[in-house]
Amino acid sequence: MAGFKVFSATVMHESLSFCRLPADLERFKTTGGYERDDEIPKAYRGTKSEWGAIFDLADRFGWSVVHPLVANTSPSGPVTRDAYEHFSEVILLSLKKAMPVDGLLLPLHGAMVAEHLEDAEGELLRRIREVIGRKVPVAVTLDLHANIGPDLAKHADIVSTYRTTPHVDMYETAIRAGELLQRAMKGEIRPHVAYAQRPMFNGLDQGRTISGKGPMVDILAKAKAILAKDKDILDIGINAGFDWADKKHVGPTVLVTGNQGTTKAQKVADELIDFAWETRATKTIELRPIDEVIRIAKEPRSGNGPLLIGDYTDCPGGAGMGDGTALLKAMIEADLQDVAVGSIADAESAEKARKAGVGATVTLDLGGKHDPRFGGTPLRVTGKVIAVGDGVITRKGPFATGTVTSFGPSAVVQVGGIKIIVASHRVQIDDREQFRHFGIEPETTNILACKAMNHFRADFEKIGRRLVYVDSGGITSFNWKQYPYKNIRRPIWPLDPL
Repeated sequence: MAGFKVFSATVMHESLSFCRLPADLERFKTTGGYERDDEIPKAYRGTKSEWGAIFDLADRFGWSVVHPLVANTSPSGPVTRDAYEHFSEVILLSLKKAMPVDGLLLPLHGAMVAEHLEDAEGELLRRIREVIGRKVPVAVTLDLHANIGPDLAKHADIVSTYRTTPHVDMYETAIRAGELLQRAMKGEIRPHVAYAQRPMFNGLDQGRTISGKGPMVDILAKAKAILAKDKDILDIGINAGFDWADKKHVGPTVLVTGNQGTTKAQKVADELIDFAWETRATKTIELRPIDEVIRIAKEPRSGNGPLLIGDYTDCPGGAGMGDGTALLKAMIEADLQDVAVGSIADAESAEKARKAGVGATVTLDLGGKHDPRFGGTPLRVTGKVIAVGDGVITRKGPFATGTVTSFGPSAVVQVGGIKIIVASHRVQIDDREQFRHFGIEPETTNILACKAMNHFRADFEKIGRRLVYVDSGGITSFNWKQYPYKNIRRPIWPLDPL
């Protein structure tokens, strides 16, 4: 018997409404991933990603997979109308051509905002339903920082969300979704999705699980226990949300995939979101001011491995500009030694350093160009070019193993005791290979200052002697009241008294 025909496509973006850098089509093509048709298995087969899982599922179940598009890029401002409508057109035209299909498996993010649409994923699923009708099962995977409105729950039959931050279970999440889709296509289950949200846009410790404690860890343990004892609860997606999106349904949600019309799914969703509400103020990290982090960095080295500094508020993985200079300026002034900075996103300076060549001394007006309101203005530095590279890295660590990330054409400029990766593209640090590409050995470096929030912890924390986070004045601050929210539902915590 022939296997099922499954349609899969991805448009993935985490959108920060207050970021001035729009996610246009060019940004997707140059600083993320934009693969079409036969390019997709070449890029993802064998990787520890959702798409690696899709191809393994196809081999296992004998699926015929139609895969027209994978599009993703680093978090930034909203997706432009032209880019969103282009992606939608590619997906819908391919879907219409592929009909009839037996099911859909769609790896999405859940926190995408388009210039003309608040609920970008919900609208995409609505358009897909117009093509396929109500009977074809649709499975969706989500990043646990998804901001989900009721439309996605309405149009999806199966939802599986990552259960780790850093996200080291992307592959496993797609396997769960695909196995449920297979059962639905065979008629063994008739899934539906229950949805719950409360009046908060910040909670669940922003989804952190790596420390092994905190509200996200606790709520996932509750979900695991429910799944173990109730066969009609097929999956439980816990979404911590992405706080910097100005949309009505920003914030934590619970999506429970139930079977055969069970009413228990909604009860479970409500029970778990109530726990998220009760624990909303609990956090497992602290953002320190720059002067305190410099004081820690100047302390005599104790223990093995580097001091890890997470430049949390300027992390491109959360839509930070990635070119903030406030922390770098303070480190240079403090004359810190044996430091590697990853990275300052400044294509102009990267090109100047590359043209000068290894061994040359260059003076650069570095960084601070994307949005000087956040993280510091351009910083004039004079240093020696010690390395150049194409910036293309294949990840070897536990986060998105085997996939490619790219700084673009880049150079390393040494200023005093500080080696600065000067990159063409905004890229978060999430893999040690990003330093090794330039001949920097992360294990033996005294201090690693990383434009990073969470994902770098999967590969770096095991080698670090200590981890500290800094608030360098970047755009992803916890100072919520500085942002001009207009579209979120009110009243809402933590902006309003409740």
